[in-house]
Amino acid sequence: MGISGVSSCDPMTSPSPDAPRFTHLHLHSEYSLLDGHNRITRLVNRVADLGMTSVALTDHGNLFGAAEFHAAATRAGIKPILGIEAYVAPESRTLRAKSAVGPAGGFHLVLLARTDEGWSNLLKLSSDAYLNGFYHKPRMDKETLSQWSAGLIAINGHLGSSLAHHLLRFDRTGDDSHWDAAVAEARWHMRTFGPDENGEP
Repeated sequence: MGISGVSSCDPMTSPSPDAPRFTHLHLHSEYSLLDGHNRITRLVNRVADLGMTSVALTDHGNLFGAAEFHAAATRAGIKPILGIEAYVAPESRTLRAKSAVGPAGGFHLVLLARTDEGWSNLLKLSSDAYLNGFYHKPRMDKETLSQWSAGLIAINGHLGSSLAHHLLRFDRTGDDSHWDAAVAEARWHMRTFGPDENGEP
């Protein structure tokens, strides 16, 4: 279930055996309602046709397609990387009001299971997001992410992410408080999703 050897190459050509491999780490399926077009079987078949050996599924706010995706990828000889594009509440996930800090539906954060413990933590995070964090969308928060971060890889590169939120405001206003907020966010992510047992980020 882990991720290794992720680098880019032209996905439209057949790579040589020693060529670097490309792995999609942020893809949606039909389980991302109104935002995903991929059908899981067709997705896995296309990944195999392109010579890719692994692919992630990161549906919006849910893990509904994980079992189907894992089974289809395994059948096709593709390494399935289980994940989610999470919604992270700007404040507490239990706050049911418009936030002054960011979007009520939450910031975007891609989470990938690196280990079995990571998968278990994804299940806990997703379930809690529906049971205790639902407001517009199923939301996690820094409390739950800190509690259940082991075995997870976080990708905070989305324009809807907390980092982008603060950096865009800094770019528009030149106000150093937005820069400081972005640095604080980056440091929180670095602490929460720290190096693995081999020291890899």
